Amino acid sequence: MKKYLSLVKYEFKTIVKDLMNLFILLYPVLMLFICGFLLPAIVQRTSPSDPNAQALVLLIGFVMLISIGGFMMGAMLGFSFLDNRDENTLLNIAASPVTVSGYATFKIIYTYILAILGNIFMVGGLKLLASESYVVNYGGITVGLLDNITYGHIIIFALVSGLIVPCIALVLGALAKNKIEGFAMIKGGGLIVMIPMLILLESFQDAKQYIFGIFPNFWPMKAVLNLVLGTQNAANMNFWLYMLIGAIYPIFLGILALKMFIKKLT
Repeated sequence: MKKYLSLVKYEFKTIVKDLMNLFILLYPVLMLFICGFLLPAIVQRTSPSDPNAQALVLLIGFVMLISIGGFMMGAMLGFSFLDNRDENTLLNIAASPVTVSGYATFKIIYTYILAILGNIFMVGGLKLLASESYVVNYGGITVGLLDNITYGHIIIFALVSGLIVPCIALVLGALAKNKIEGFAMIKGGGLIVMIPMLILLESFQDAKQYIFGIFPNFWPMKAVLNLVLGTQNAANMNFWLYMLIGAIYPIFLGILALKMFIKKLT
């Protein structure tokens, strides 16, 4: 236990000394401010008489909030792996009792916990502070986006959506040669993570929604959207089945990515 406490201190120093990692760590605070205060204020000022425009902007903001939290924490962990590799920390770890796989697992666990806390902070904070702002007209029905989701649902969502962290981090650590290359991969990956947002389109409300099932963040995102929008469609599954698949799939991808990461180092 003592050796892992020492690692916690080392990891904290690594995070706070890097501005990129520090920004990602503070990302939940920034997103809550944007989606909880700034975005509703802009919507009210720019399109007060157009409920459709308001609904679209708020929906996009909400979906972005729930889709990218785990990705950002995975990016932070991936940059940390690249730092370790550049500084030859991993070679030193390989000769210690911790081992490379043990060290990678330790980093994954604490970053996963940060992802959970970040998602709870963002979505739970939005429900607490801005529920009255996220009332939209969707499909001819007025819907309070945050009325149907409970804090229990938010915790489940945070637990599942955070599972994307190891997959993102380990792929980044295995494929990127340095942090510059890693940053380029993260920019491209950010666009990919946004692709499941297309499920907001009417043409993807039926079984075609599952085209996006190859993206791990689709499953928890779709579960939450069905819940908050109250959508009824024969092609939809229930909340818990989406979440179950959303938990199993990224764990499977994470195991493959871990093998790829370890192979890269050996």
